[in-house]
Amino acid sequence: MRTLLVRSGFAGLIAASFLVGAPAAFAEMVMYKATLTPAAEVPPTDSKGSGALTASYDTATKKLTYSATYKDLTGPAAAAHFHGPADAKTNAGVVVPAPAPATGALRCNSGSGRGVGRP
Repeated sequence: MRTLLVRSGFAGLIAASFLVGAPAAFAEMVMYKATLTPAAEVPPTDSKGSGALTASYDTATKKLTYSATYKDLTGPAAAAHFHGPADAKTNAGVVVPAPAPATGALRCNSGSGRGVGRP
């Protein structure tokens, strides 16, 4: 009887360890890449500024990590933001504001991360 209890307890511990690791197995890293051009603005502009962005979003931690480069701005970059989902011809609202540095990481809460996830 004691052996059966020990085996059952051991089996239960093994099963519980799988449950603890399960959330990480469902995490997904979503990658983004964008070319920032005046022609892609809605509506298009005649600005000389341009840039590029790469970003990744961890669905488990809700962490958005990004890096942007830019050139030919009329002044120093003052702020940045990520727009919500929309087709290429529609101007979507700002979903995630970002500080001015071109490289950083943000944690998206349930409200601000609503447009982040699938490209």
